[in-house]
Amino acid sequence: MAEPIVINAETREITVPESERSFGVAGEHNVARKHFRINGRIVDGNDLAVGFAWKVCTENSAKQPNEYPIDSIIADSDGIEFDWLVGKGALTYKGSLKFAVCAKRVNGEGKVQHEWHSRIGTGTVYDGIEASAEDIGGFDLRAYIQQTAAEVRQAVQDAAASAKNAETQASDANKAAKSAADNATAAKKSADDAAAAAKTAGDAATKVIEEGVAEKLTEMQNIQKDVSTKAQTAETAAKNAGTAKTAAQNAQNAAEKSAGNAANSESAAKTSAEQAAAARDTAQELAGRVTVDDTLSDASASPVQNKVIFAALAKKQDVQRVTFVINDTDGGLDAVVAD
Repeated sequence: MAEPIVINAETREITVPESERSFGVAGEHNVARKHFRINGRIVDGNDLAVGFAWKVCTENSAKQPNEYPIDSIIADSDGIEFDWLVGKGALTYKGSLKFAVCAKRVNGEGKVQHEWHSRIGTGTVYDGIEASAEDIGGFDLRAYIQQTAAEVRQAVQDAAASAKNAETQASDANKAAKSAADNATAAKKSADDAAAAAKTAGDAATKVIEEGVAEKLTEMQNIQKDVSTKAQTAETAAKNAGTAKTAAQNAQNAAEKSAGNAANSESAAKTSAEQAAAARDTAQELAGRVTVDDTLSDASASPVQNKVIFAALAKKQDVQRVTFVINDTDGGLDAVVAD
């Protein structure tokens, strides 16, 4: 960023940095831009940032005055800043350029109420090829005519190119139209061929359908008959299965009943065998305790008693073994006497 040209608001003194002393070449217009900084904004109670209109006043080397209004300023607590775009009036002639800054405040009627000026600063305008030209208000008729002629020539060239392009597009459109017509004819022929092929295919399909209806009907009837036969067979098989199931249940019930009877008979036989064994043991014990003398029984003091005891012992020892087996016919128990 360029160094600012600094102005002291109290002393009005202008300081122009060495890098900013060149303002351009004679004949230039709105090219050079200068940045200003006003240090301080309150002067004798007047705030220069509020209600003041700003401008830069110049005097070129031909002693011609010009002024340039400043459109906007930026103010902060320490001062004011703005830019000046240097116009052609200040740069009409080579040589020394004088400038100063002015700020005015006016009332509603345009009457000046306050006006502030800086001191004069100086810069340099360098020589150029138009250094001796007269200022005619910032207009160059010759340059304007040259530029306009160039624009006309360019417009003519563009028009010729557009016409050529339009001609080419028209030719392409004609070719496209002819091609479209040819394509339409070909498409119509293809459509006719497709319609004929569709009719042929439809006739063939109708013939196949008519010839195959009777055959398919007979086939469907046979299938239906076969299905009915198989359904009857399945129903019979289901009934037989139910009968077999009932018979199996009855057989299972009879087997359970026979098993119960066998268990009861086995229990009774076990009880009888236990009783017989107990009687045998008792008889053996009694037999061991009594001594019978057959030879002396007649001469015994009590022959009757001996015979009775002997007979009783003989009866007790005359015990037979009985075995019980399950009858295969009715499931009951049969008693078998052992020899």
